[in-house]
Amino acid sequence: MQNKNTPIELTKQAIFNFENIKECLKGLNEVLKISIPSNSIYRKIGQDNIEALYQNFLELMANEVGAQEFIAKIKRSEIDLDTLLENF
Repeated sequence: MQNKNTPIELTKQAIFNFENIKECLKGLNEVLKISIPSNSIYRKIGQDNIEALYQNFLELMANEVGAQEFIAKIKRSEIDLDTLLENF
């Protein structure tokens, strides 16, 4: 199935998605700040995981060849895309 969007539209969509991911991660960090005391090890662990997720995402996207192969594997259903975190 070919995507009929222009490269400019696809780039705009990618930027929009990236900004949404950043906002979601910021929101998760705010939830940690609101709900867990600042001296709690769980807050620190949660913040470390959010930061690691963001850094890994940036590295994945910067690795153009690897990202393209990863996308191809997803399209060939070689990568499990189970989005329910309880199933990990």
